[in-house]
Amino acid sequence: MVKLKSLLRIRLLILLLVLLFLLRGDGLSPRHFWRYQVDPFVGPYLFDWWDYEARTILQKLPPIGGAKGPTGEDMVQEVRGYFTLVAEIDRLNSAIQEARARGGSADEIAALEEEREAWERERQRSEDLVENILRQQAEEVLVEEGIAFDLPLLGRQVFPPVEFEFQGSPLLLVISRRDRIETLERISLVPTLRLAEVEELERRTDELGVSSLVVPTGGMGSYPPIIPETSPLPSVIGGVIHEWVHNYLYFYPLGQHYSDSQELITMNETVASLVEEELSLLLEKRYYPEIYAQRMEASREAEERVEPGEFDFNAFMRETRLEVDELLAAGKVEKAETYMEERRKELVEKGHYIRKLNQAYFAFHGSYATAPTSVSPIGGEMEELRKRSPSLAHFLRTVAQMRSYQDLLNILAGYEMPSWSEYSTSL
Repeated sequence: MVKLKSLLRIRLLILLLVLLFLLRGDGLSPRHFWRYQVDPFVGPYLFDWWDYEARTILQKLPPIGGAKGPTGEDMVQEVRGYFTLVAEIDRLNSAIQEARARGGSADEIAALEEEREAWERERQRSEDLVENILRQQAEEVLVEEGIAFDLPLLGRQVFPPVEFEFQGSPLLLVISRRDRIETLERISLVPTLRLAEVEELERRTDELGVSSLVVPTGGMGSYPPIIPETSPLPSVIGGVIHEWVHNYLYFYPLGQHYSDSQELITMNETVASLVEEELSLLLEKRYYPEIYAQRMEASREAEERVEPGEFDFNAFMRETRLEVDELLAAGKVEKAETYMEERRKELVEKGHYIRKLNQAYFAFHGSYATAPTSVSPIGGEMEELRKRSPSLAHFLRTVAQMRSYQDLLNILAGYEMPSWSEYSTSL
């Protein structure tokens, strides 16, 4: 049975790579116009997704007979030990930066770097095992929630299989219109760009009459998805589930129409965030109860934290977004940009460092409908649909069929979605 499951997993992974190749279009759509416009100066810094996917998915193929590893509580302890290493590496990185900033001796910095490299070697030795453990834990939660397919002899199987890779996550060049907050393009860049290079790319992009911003990412929904190797365990759990949802939706209308409009981007990201929130809590409660308890306590504290007169970041950002939208709607683009810079400086004075606050910033962060920078009603509408759904699996199957924002409005209004057979691109 173990050998059969290993063979199945190999076939599923190969099938998935082929399907990803077939589904990814190469046509020059209006959206990709901007990719070609910036290619002369962005091209050398592009992240090579084809190389990453082909190389990484081959590394993920399991041995035919299955591999033995820790079980039960030993798996949990293996994961905890790995993230202890991650925390120590992060501490040493901070110590190295601090030593350089204050002009520490070469010997002091070299000693810290040597210690960091030793911890990093230890982390790399455990990396593949921990990836496999977290993958297995995520799939177990998905199966229990009914988000799986029944296969003869093999029982419930998750498709696409949960996979991810620990490595530096690409930066993202976000391009928005200037006259309104609307994403025109998102382009993945290598994660090693220096600040001067980032600012030069933004400057040259802005010269095309758009608003741009290079942002760090907490993961990317390729296959296998990239999860930053420096992230703490709660972020990794959330990231693995969030990016898996994008992989799942890629095979259904909602994911395939991701880039068709700002509303569809927001719908995709909101669904991934809602599923992430629900499943990550279930996974943590089962395997990492101390993290679950910390999240519950943090949630309670957050509800009580803001007192009258105390600075409320979320309210500040929402107020900013609403004012910017109003100015842009009135055609006052330069005034809106001046206003955003003034608000950014206010944030810095209050201890919230934001390098640039512009239309591209809001286009990116506003795609997450639960974020304070979003003014979209989609977050509340998706939450309402989830409340009406008998299960998370039912909710996910329902939204996966949607091709437009109107589909969401229709189902909330009581209209039935078209049957599965009407969606020829669905699996």
